[in-house]
Amino acid sequence: MMRYRSCSLLTLLVGFGLTTIPLGPAVSAEFTSHPPLRSLPTISSRPLVKGPTRFVAPAGDDRHDGTEAAPWKTLTHAARQLKPGDTLYLRGGTYYETARITVAGTADQPITIASYPGELAVLDAGHRDFYESPAQAWEPFPAGGADEYRSTKSYPSGGSGGNFGDSLVPFHRYMTFGDLRATNELYREELNNRADGPVGMYAGPGARRDPDTGRIHIRLSHTQLDGLGKHAYRGETDPRKLPLVIVGADFGLVIEGAKHVKMQDLVIRGTKDVSLRISHGEQLEFDGVTLYANSLGLRTDNTHGLRFHNSAFRGHTAPWHSRFHHKNRAGAGYLVLTGPGDADFEFSHCDLTDHHDCMTFRSVDGMSIHHCLIENFNDDGIEPGPKKERGRTVVYQNRIAQILGPFTAHGNRTEPMATEPGSGVYVYRNVVDLRQGIYKTPPASPDPSGSFLNEPTTIVASDHGSPTLPNYYVYHNTFLMADGPFRNYYGFTWGAHTHDTVRRVFNNIFVQVNGVPALNYTAIAPADDFQADGNLFWAVKHGPEFSGDLFRAFRSSPQYVASQRHYAPGWSTHDRWGDPKFVALAEPGSATLNVGLQPDSPAIDAGVPIPSEWPDVLREQDRGQPDLGALPRGVELWHFGVSRPSVSKP
Repeated sequence: MMRYRSCSLLTLLVGFGLTTIPLGPAVSAEFTSHPPLRSLPTISSRPLVKGPTRFVAPAGDDRHDGTEAAPWKTLTHAARQLKPGDTLYLRGGTYYETARITVAGTADQPITIASYPGELAVLDAGHRDFYESPAQAWEPFPAGGADEYRSTKSYPSGGSGGNFGDSLVPFHRYMTFGDLRATNELYREELNNRADGPVGMYAGPGARRDPDTGRIHIRLSHTQLDGLGKHAYRGETDPRKLPLVIVGADFGLVIEGAKHVKMQDLVIRGTKDVSLRISHGEQLEFDGVTLYANSLGLRTDNTHGLRFHNSAFRGHTAPWHSRFHHKNRAGAGYLVLTGPGDADFEFSHCDLTDHHDCMTFRSVDGMSIHHCLIENFNDDGIEPGPKKERGRTVVYQNRIAQILGPFTAHGNRTEPMATEPGSGVYVYRNVVDLRQGIYKTPPASPDPSGSFLNEPTTIVASDHGSPTLPNYYVYHNTFLMADGPFRNYYGFTWGAHTHDTVRRVFNNIFVQVNGVPALNYTAIAPADDFQADGNLFWAVKHGPEFSGDLFRAFRSSPQYVASQRHYAPGWSTHDRWGDPKFVALAEPGSATLNVGLQPDSPAIDAGVPIPSEWPDVLREQDRGQPDLGALPRGVELWHFGVSRPSVSKP
């Protein structure tokens, strides 16, 4: 599978000769641009298969016969030659094409397309000049802004956006030359749309193609906004001195009507719109694949049986980018956007990081998201869409962090809808750490404190336009939040937006750093099918000094009595207040965070029974009464995201 680690430049065997491609940094290496946000993909360590094999190489020729000695050149041509049971190996290097895969294997004899063992193949839909010969690709443009350059040639498409070639940190997709050339980096009210303006807003390194000339303009000036600190850009300002991935074609890899195909250990980058487009596919598996998204990472429709394992979806957020930059001065985008007719999707041990929105799958019939790292989205996170008549989604054992709206839905409010028993979204055994906020908007005046980088998340479950949210079953999760939730709604807002839906909130741990929760249930109407119990609440800073009864006011209220019509014991009857005594409540983002329970934790054996038909992969390991939170006592914290063991050099 594709592995991730830090490494220096590796010299890889490519087809007929040797080529050197940057795979990632050495631990002590300095970057010409900016240090990477995430680990970079490295070589595959899978063994060579023994079945029928064909080969393609950047230095090959499509007139060849596809053998190891005489490989083809393009993936599109090579894929058309494949038969059930074949494995197509891509020799290491960069393939500048939008590849199209339309082949069909069988259940017993799938077709595999993979990087050659010990090498890494990159599918690049961008303009190769800027990566391979940057010194000849750019020229100064004195008529523009400071540090502005333009391409020495015209290009028919793309140009707006891309990545630094050494670190793959993204740069801005400028929509106006006013922004590209601006000296202002502060918020201005007149910038609350995407129109050009007299002031403009510089959003850090970025590019824009001139639609009149076809020339691509770029500016890599340092950011000057007070308070950015280590998030500022301080790298090379001359694009002639470093390789760049400048977006080109609309799509990176297109899969149409393919069946029983496996793709392994590949990188897709340089796409203007969609990195991976899948339509009418069946039983497709991606393992160790990395997508770099300029707008959309994955776009699907009418696809059944889609699997992503140990794969990384990287977005267009650089450290100096805010939500405002994306939404108002560029273009927002999802990492994963599904379409009609999709069914049976799974994302496991994947990284989904650094974008505006994470994923929406409102039309997918059957979705599983587990053991994933879902982190750094300055808008929406997981969006299952409004309530549906049928279908089940499971979201479990993920790490979800630094997201403005972790669980969301779009749409207008729908009429009451009957649902099949057991349908809905099951959210369990997740670690949701929202203590680190997001960079929402630049300040309107200089702010050296940098506080604007940490806009707190206050709503875990939210809507847009008041749609009816899906049936949510939320149990055995650990939620961490910096401040109290919006209006102190119960369960970090799981006790809101409950109209015309089923909501169950059991055996979770809710910990906030500041303040003491007020447990506001007023957003729940008497007719709402809401149940909540067995949850533990705590406040890190102010909890030890709190001496009152957190639940007294509610348990003596008419609403508590009324709640027994939906839940016989009454809401919060078995809720608790106390320090959960985690193994290690480390700082946000720390690898040492461990929400396991110490032997004297009040969360042990404190839960209420969970219906046996609700899925729970740890039910058998939770002895006695249910423990609260994501991790039962004695169970080790699992790995989130892509596996990153060390690998050997070829």
